[in-house]
Amino acid sequence: MTKAKIHRVKKNTKVLIFIIFISGFFGGYLSTNLIFSLGQEDVTHIYIIYSSEKASWMTQAYSDFMEDWEKNHPDENIMIHMYPYGSADSIISILNGEIFPTIWSPASSIWMPYLNTKWKDYTGSEKDIVDVDEAVKIIYSPIVIATWEEFNKTNKINGFNDVFDLIAELDVEFKMAHTDPRLSNSGFMTVIMALSAATGKPSEDITMEDLKDEYNQKWLTVFESTAVLYGKSTGFLSRYMQTQGPNGLNLAFLYENLIVDISSESTEGKIIAIYPEEGTLYSDHPFCILNADWITPKQERIAGKFLKFLNERETVESAVEYGFRPIDTSIPLDKDVFNYDKNGITYNLNVTELSVPKDEDALLRIPDMWLLCKNREF
Repeated sequence: MTKAKIHRVKKNTKVLIFIIFISGFFGGYLSTNLIFSLGQEDVTHIYIIYSSEKASWMTQAYSDFMEDWEKNHPDENIMIHMYPYGSADSIISILNGEIFPTIWSPASSIWMPYLNTKWKDYTGSEKDIVDVDEAVKIIYSPIVIATWEEFNKTNKINGFNDVFDLIAELDVEFKMAHTDPRLSNSGFMTVIMALSAATGKPSEDITMEDLKDEYNQKWLTVFESTAVLYGKSTGFLSRYMQTQGPNGLNLAFLYENLIVDISSESTEGKIIAIYPEEGTLYSDHPFCILNADWITPKQERIAGKFLKFLNERETVESAVEYGFRPIDTSIPLDKDVFNYDKNGITYNLNVTELSVPKDEDALLRIPDMWLLCKNREF
């Protein structure tokens, strides 16, 4: 049996563990590890906060790591608590003292300097809580336009401007969604990409003047007018699209990797990824061990071993099975996963990679502009 097939078998048999993880997230700091560690003393606890679209792979990686740890460190008991969060939402919770991660993994590197700035403002500390240069980057995933194949046969969407034109026609019943850009990385990136389409500029060149421009504000208001949901996390939004069917949601802005699960598991038709012709932003999913006083040297050591395990070739190959693209280009993509006919995503990523605005003031004010233009019914 090939490694790819082995991981597919594991993927299917880990559904119960994934459900337990999600239940643990809502129930507080309760982890699946409790099943294995009841009655054990001197247990080291590791808390991992990660963006929700990585949930399936992180569940797989957790299971594989614990199996490896119990075999190679039988006398050292650990518990790993894993919780999915929206990227910006996790920052708010860290600053408010609601969560105390050992490892923090937002969807994109853009959030690392942001957390450092806010951490210093809130705490008065002179040191960064995230060492940007030490972040471990293993995988990436582009933002795509997710829609139903049958819907797209009629409407022929190729990018953001096509979505805008479809909404502006008014005679087409249309329901779209993205996450809240104040809480989630994909929503933040979606609004940046929408503004790039509105201005006709590369996203890195967007300025404060563009945000103040009346035409751009009107454009975004029209674009947002058919939104029916602004969720906290991209993973949950993808499941909403799958369960609601084409009548409940025509289109959503998601990560490419999420299309694999919802397209293959949908009973309402095939969901496909459209790679915006204007270009797209990539999420590189950094893993950071925080420089925080709640982390002990022992926790830091074990967290380092977990990140080393994530970066091993076989673990990265398992991420590919969930639709993530490896940063290490020597690791090939699986043509059975990156298969448009089967899973709605393409093997060759022929799309321009965009960058976030270089104007830091504009970058930080984009959620404020969205608040002015969002569909106020939601």
